Amino acid sequence: MNQNTPEIETILELAGERSLESTLFNFAHSYARAGELSVKASIENRDADFFAPAIMCKSFAVELLLKFFIALRYPSEKTYSQIKDAGEDLRGHNYQPLFERVQEEYQQKIANSFSSIAGRKTGPDDFNLILREIGDDSYVKWRYIYEKDKAGIQHFNVQLFDNVLEALGKAAEFERKRLNSSKA
Repeated sequence: MNQNTPEIETILELAGERSLESTLFNFAHSYARAGELSVKASIENRDADFFAPAIMCKSFAVELLLKFFIALRYPSEKTYSQIKDAGEDLRGHNYQPLFERVQEEYQQKIANSFSSIAGRKTGPDDFNLILREIGDDSYVKWRYIYEKDKAGIQHFNVQLFDNVLEALGKAAEFERKRLNSSKA
């Protein structure tokens, strides 16, 4: 390993102890930021190859935010294994099945957040359809885009996708603040 690269133990120490939902939120935020940096690099370097990692990172951020909302259902379980022992499997990449496992209260809050961002009335069922529209398996598709027989031109609604990511992020951020203030 490079001398300037911190060891994994050091990285974990820097992260500190935190709940699973906090970890999911923070990782989602980091992947979204990495996606934005890839978009910026693509534009600055005039290199479209940076868009696939940008979409992949942002897609994973969407997945992690959906898992964040699922984890909220288990406030006393603070680790992945505890949530798994409670009967919830957080595995899976497809957005729609993940969204369907989010409590209705949070589904509505996510849909309201999307409505505010996109400027159109959206309910939970509509939001679920939007997840299908942006590509229910975007993370897997863009992670393995090089395997496609026709990997050249791929269509992707960037604005709609970014609206979904922003809506999930804002709804998650609101819930984190609400939960932290109730603990104080």
